[in-house]
Amino acid sequence: MTDVISGTSFPAIKGIQADTEFYTVMCPLKRLKRIFTFDESTLPVKDRAQRILNLDRIPEISNYILENRDSYVFSALTACIDGETEFTPIGKGKHQQKIGTLTIDDDAEVYITDGQHRNAAINEALKQDPSLGEENISVVFFVGKSLPERQKIFKDLNLYPVKTDSSLSITYDGKPDALLSKNVVFESKILSKLIHMENSNLGKRSKKLVSHSALNKATKELFDEINESTYKEQTFIAREFWEHLVDVIPAWQLVYKEQVSGGEIREESIHAYSVTFQALGIVGYWLLKNDPSWKKTTKALKDIDWSRNNKEDWEGRCVVNGAMRNSSIAMKLTANRIKHYLSIPLSTKEKIEETKFTQANQSK
Repeated sequence: MTDVISGTSFPAIKGIQADTEFYTVMCPLKRLKRIFTFDESTLPVKDRAQRILNLDRIPEISNYILENRDSYVFSALTACIDGETEFTPIGKGKHQQKIGTLTIDDDAEVYITDGQHRNAAINEALKQDPSLGEENISVVFFVGKSLPERQKIFKDLNLYPVKTDSSLSITYDGKPDALLSKNVVFESKILSKLIHMENSNLGKRSKKLVSHSALNKATKELFDEINESTYKEQTFIAREFWEHLVDVIPAWQLVYKEQVSGGEIREESIHAYSVTFQALGIVGYWLLKNDPSWKKTTKALKDIDWSRNNKEDWEGRCVVNGAMRNSSIAMKLTANRIKHYLSIPLSTKEKIEETKFTQANQSK
């Protein structure tokens, strides 16, 4: 055993990884600030094993904790200890030797190798809700690692990062807008054939019309607000709206009947893209609020030329030199053009957008 004079102790489990001992401990959130006292980001890059803290990420993560007080989830932090430690097992049996108490000397430096933003966000959340302090997060400690070894651990932990696709994230989300859009799909035999619930980037061979992420954004455009008390009723309205559009837009019908794929539609046209779906959501917002005969009005959608080659309607709006453009202004300008064909009056703000668009085109 090492000679630890005084230190911080944790219940711990000892393990072996690559012939190296490591320890997993349960750490009260309120103790994180006392353990991770050294800010490695103040050092030159060659002298540290961590990226510089991105302060913009902290409020986002801390708000996640506070807004999901009863359901937030965090994976373990990973840290390296430079200094003396002592592990005291609870007994001499095979399993007892792996369970015990890890004591970290007060003079030891503890470096976060993975989880610095989670740690900073937890400390920020504690300022607003001190009751979080009694809850725990697991921390994996590696002992006696040199700077090059710590740098390698950081590199290896970030070697194969895979960000969860936005469509899958929404599918697994429990927020009202996510519940709304996924229920629209799951409760519809028509839409469940057309919407990809896992992937946002649909390839040329994809049979699906658009992604769940696209439908979610477009459905949010249909309503002023989506919350816990409204989303169930809005599910019926949104499902009825999108199913009707499938019925009146010929190309969407072809995809539904599997006569063409969504990829084939995307090659030639604009209306199997998120930007156009969102534009239709903007149009739908006006229709649902102002036009009791909206189903009759939207029949005009079948006569629109949705081709990318239709420069008169789409060039500079959602198409630039034949390539699709996905932005907030592209969505709005596309919605304006669709409203033109449905004889829907533009708002004052939309008229200003159209004037700017026209003037910009004339100056080219």
